[in-house]
Amino acid sequence: MVIFLGFFTRKVFVDNVGLEYLGLNGLLQNILGLMTLIEGGFATSVVYNMYKPLAEDNRPKILALLQLYKRVYRWIALGIAFFSICLYPFIGYFLKDASQLSYVGLVYFIFLFNSLIGYFSAYKWSLINASQQGYRLTAINLIYQIGVSISKLVILYLTKNYILYLVVEALFNVVYNIAVVKRADQLFPYVKDKNKYSLDNDTKHSIFTNIKALFINKIGGYFMHSTDNIIISAFVGVTTVGLYSNYTLITGLVKSLVTQALDSYSESVGNLIASESTDKVYSVFTSCFFVNFLIVSIPVIILFNILTPFVDWWLGSEYRLANITVWIVLLNFFLDSIRTTALTFKMKAGIFVNDRWTPFLQGLINLLLSLLLVKIWGITGVLLATSISILSIGFWQFPRLCYKFIFHKPLWDYFRRLICYSLVAIVALLISFVLCCIIRVEGLLLRLVLNALISGVVVVLVFWLLFHRLDEYNKVRGYCLSVIRKSNCVSE
Repeated sequence: MVIFLGFFTRKVFVDNVGLEYLGLNGLLQNILGLMTLIEGGFATSVVYNMYKPLAEDNRPKILALLQLYKRVYRWIALGIAFFSICLYPFIGYFLKDASQLSYVGLVYFIFLFNSLIGYFSAYKWSLINASQQGYRLTAINLIYQIGVSISKLVILYLTKNYILYLVVEALFNVVYNIAVVKRADQLFPYVKDKNKYSLDNDTKHSIFTNIKALFINKIGGYFMHSTDNIIISAFVGVTTVGLYSNYTLITGLVKSLVTQALDSYSESVGNLIASESTDKVYSVFTSCFFVNFLIVSIPVIILFNILTPFVDWWLGSEYRLANITVWIVLLNFFLDSIRTTALTFKMKAGIFVNDRWTPFLQGLINLLLSLLLVKIWGITGVLLATSISILSIGFWQFPRLCYKFIFHKPLWDYFRRLICYSLVAIVALLISFVLCCIIRVEGLLLRLVLNALISGVVVVLVFWLLFHRLDEYNKVRGYCLSVIRKSNCVSE
């Protein structure tokens, strides 16, 4: 239902407000994302230092970490507000062909307010996540998502007022964060302790040493993931950002599903690395990497065949991007998502300092190539710059650190697996693409459904034929069967 509401809301938004404001949404999110660099990776470092005291139920240390988190984030919020106000006079330089946009200033400050709300409840969020109890927020998340989507739909239908649309979203955001804080207080009543606690010098040193490395990572991450909309808006046009955002809505939804699936094991990786043998950790890694490949490659293959028909049916053919641009969008999704397992193991092992320059150099390459290629190939050039920058460093650096510092094995083993998996995925993609081209039907919806069915059947058959003898496949299959048996026993 939430997915349906998301797509329906986007359709109503485009019809009633326009692509220009949709592009403005994406632009302001990226511009204000620059301000989050002030945080510098502080949250990641604190959460990393929270795992052990939570496991030991060391409440004084947990409270000391939370109190530090709360104090620092208050100052970060003030810093973001100050620098965002200073940045506001320069917004016009990033808006090309935006003559139809009104109330840009008001929109900017509503976005700023929305971005600041989370900083006042983040310390409670960190406790829930570090304790591996994110599932406790499922009901709150669902109510929030459905409530805000329906409310925005009503606003768009009745008023077509973009400002009111944003105000309603901000109010829901406030209520949502209050609900998260109350939920954290229920789960951990001791966090309401008003006594002051202090951290030992070793923990402080660990936190701030990691921050130095993570801050560089944050800058690189921003250059890598949050500059595309700014460059497209400034050099191509804000309307093109709106077109592109329709595709990123789809890939972002798939990305969130992939992330949720992979997060199911991510919080246990830290304990695994700390308590199990290297061989055991490596065995789990190979299984997780195989699962990572499956849940990334399958949607990419299906989207390759249905994305353009879906946009035609959903919004209309005038909202298409060129096929080559769409293919690069999917390539970037695959390249970025396939390294999730390596990134998770690296982060949970606390490998921050050794990796401090990788995201920065990768992000810098992306920024410079984007500025060069946007003048040659427009939006397609910007997206191609992302592909090149991922392949240049991050694609191999994350697994290299895992294989060197965690597994103590040659990196070639990782790439041997990846090449094998990727070749199988390419075979499935080509077969499904050819069949979708040969088997044609009239009607956008029928074509969309048929392409999805063809792609799904082909990918399942090809993957089973070529993978069913692999150890990783049988490990994952065995684990899934055991989970199913346990669930059946519980239901009985």
